[in-house]
Amino acid sequence: MKTNILYIFHVSTFGGGSLCLLNLVKELNKEKFNPIILLKNWGPLCEELERIGATVIIESSINTVPYNRALFKFNSIKQIIFMLLSIKKVKYWIHKTEADIVHINTMMMYPYAIPAHKLKRKVIIHMREHWPVKENVLQLNFAKKIIEKYTDLIIAINKTSAGILNLPHKTQIIYDWIDFNERDRFIDFKTIFGKEYKKLKVFLFLGGIQRTKGALQVVKVFQENLKGKDARLLFVGCDSKQIIYTGWKGILKKALHFFNYFTYSDKIKKILQKDDRIMCIATTNQVKSLFEQAYCTVVFPTIPHAIIPIVESIYLGKPILSANTPEALEYSNQGKGAILFKMNDEKKFIDELTYVYENKEEVYERASENTSFVKDLFSLETNRRKLNKIYNKLLEE
Repeated sequence: MKTNILYIFHVSTFGGGSLCLLNLVKELNKEKFNPIILLKNWGPLCEELERIGATVIIESSINTVPYNRALFKFNSIKQIIFMLLSIKKVKYWIHKTEADIVHINTMMMYPYAIPAHKLKRKVIIHMREHWPVKENVLQLNFAKKIIEKYTDLIIAINKTSAGILNLPHKTQIIYDWIDFNERDRFIDFKTIFGKEYKKLKVFLFLGGIQRTKGALQVVKVFQENLKGKDARLLFVGCDSKQIIYTGWKGILKKALHFFNYFTYSDKIKKILQKDDRIMCIATTNQVKSLFEQAYCTVVFPTIPHAIIPIVESIYLGKPILSANTPEALEYSNQGKGAILFKMNDEKKFIDELTYVYENKEEVYERASENTSFVKDLFSLETNRRKLNKIYNKLLEE
């Protein structure tokens, strides 16, 4: 008889956490384990999970606790209330699915460990967040206490994440292994940049319109400072450069624009409209050909967190330009495989972007010399073996 594993997560679009979840399920020993996924809403991830044999359940009440944020704010209080209200529903699904193991795919859902533990299930927290240890200490310490008491195991995605919870007796590191299988549909740059695209230097940005990914800084710095005729930017995660003015929100937006007030996404689109060297395409998980055809990958995290494109770029021998975070150092062999600049330092970003543009041979050499390091650390076989071993060991205890 198979063992049921219930995975709980709140994101159904493609990103670091959801791709990790997809890979976990893909590489699970299906002869022994039956994956059931509890998600907040329907999205592209659901179809992929079902295609590889998982059962997907939608529970709209699923929520997270505030992430490194003060408690006494309206949004924080609202989020906590929604989280508490959802616990009963999650408990229902743990019982209904007869899950033997409950795998919570983010630290920010740690309260769900309580009902799982009380139902005598084995509980795993997948720690992927970077919560600075000196910020919002009360919330972090409370999370640690709950996780230590109600979980059987913590899977950390890197050394940085493991160190934040600092519960070594319960923690194992499994890196989000790199697997381009079924993410390798060819997206031809010729259709995006024209038939002369091979003469261009295309910078690839995969962060979408997100503050934490530094989308605004990337398009602004590129547009204002990289003036070479062969320079291009491919902005992945934006369907269109057009600003939408539909409905009552559109009316309000027009009024605000009259007073020169623009939302974050509209600021980005204003820049995109000004520069025909910047092309945008919708979010996709078919990224292998994008890395391979691009000149360099650019990431600009505004807060420290794990950024898999750093790894994927080096893995394929492509230069990576990134803010210097603990995760970026760990993923690039202590900076040897990447060009790093001080986080949130726009001037340094400009300097390094210019350097990368002007020094192709040197930046490519740095990436290629560290490809083997990345392939070993993020090995599919090594990390898959660790994962299945963990599940087997939990059932033996």
